[in-house]
Amino acid sequence: MKQSLNIVAGENIPYLKEAFEGLGNLSLLPGRSIISADLKYTQILLIRSITPVDEKLLQGTSVEFVGSASAGADHMDTAYLKSHNIEYATASGSNANSVAEYVMAALLLIAKQEDLQLQGKTIGIVGVGNIGKLVKIKAEALGMHPVLNDPILAEAGQIHHCSLEETLGCDVVTLHTPLTTNGPYPTYHLLNKDTFQWLKPSTIFINAARGEVVETSALLDAITHQHIGPTIIDVWEHEPDINWDLFQAVTLGTPHIAGHSLDGKANGTLMIYTALCKHLGVEPTWNPVQSLPPPIVPFIQINAQTQSEQELLQQIVSKVYDIETDYHHMKKLLISSPSERPTLFDALRKNYPVRREFHQSTVALSNNRAQFGQTLKGLGFQIMREEI
Repeated sequence: MKQSLNIVAGENIPYLKEAFEGLGNLSLLPGRSIISADLKYTQILLIRSITPVDEKLLQGTSVEFVGSASAGADHMDTAYLKSHNIEYATASGSNANSVAEYVMAALLLIAKQEDLQLQGKTIGIVGVGNIGKLVKIKAEALGMHPVLNDPILAEAGQIHHCSLEETLGCDVVTLHTPLTTNGPYPTYHLLNKDTFQWLKPSTIFINAARGEVVETSALLDAITHQHIGPTIIDVWEHEPDINWDLFQAVTLGTPHIAGHSLDGKANGTLMIYTALCKHLGVEPTWNPVQSLPPPIVPFIQINAQTQSEQELLQQIVSKVYDIETDYHHMKKLLISSPSERPTLFDALRKNYPVRREFHQSTVALSNNRAQFGQTLKGLGFQIMREEI
């Protein structure tokens, strides 16, 4: 390993000091403000999706390795990296379970607010990668019927593929595609004024992929004219300078935190740490299991006997992850001036409270709720049987 190795990292990446201080001289900077001058004598760059990595950033620097603790790679010019022999790694799949749990929490909350029964409903999943696969599994646990759209996986024979029109015609539509602008299946503005016509006025619509997959003006128009049902948006075009008219129009809006469970973020750090150790030829010694705090809600007792399973499920999920709180925190930004909101949007992400995933919680379940236990397991919860 080089003795004078310099590492620049976006300050929002968790466990940076624990993982990377032993590998070189670590400097932390705000991810959105990292510029080429910051990297002049830097060999290692560690970022999240808010930092664009391209020729403008890297030209004239000593960067030889870029690690992104985010799942996607649309913020990195991978062609430039390859052509300049700059090794790179992403954290693909690290926060997939976190995003899938976000979708389930959102669906259960909307079902409660709208007095809807999710069982038997169709759910169109656009993009069936790491996240989409988990959404499918968890939706099936709720008794929903997945309809899958992913032309790339379809060509590889990996899924039963339906057309985009058929998928958008489902009772629920949730987006989990990467953001691409070229190739045979670009996803930029995949949902636009034309494709929004395929949704039903009652459709529950979720975007937890990338903001630019949806054309903002078309979505706002669909909501305004009631061509779409309850709308849940976690990702926005032009973050952090988002369209606040759209935020006020959606049913549930959050500041790009679907993948922000502590488990998911720690996984992301571990993945780029492991990749960097391989690049440097050193043995990994850090594991986030040693650093994560105990679960906030380790044990949940079920006492109610008269509520429906869906009502109970929503209560259990909200004890572990109260998605409505994220919405209210973002809603408070409306009292601030428009010029302040981008900074406050980023602050919500930077200072996001600890959220643990469902598998960190055990639900005490009586023997007469065996079927409900299978539903809970399908969502990821641990189950403990109680004698009655």
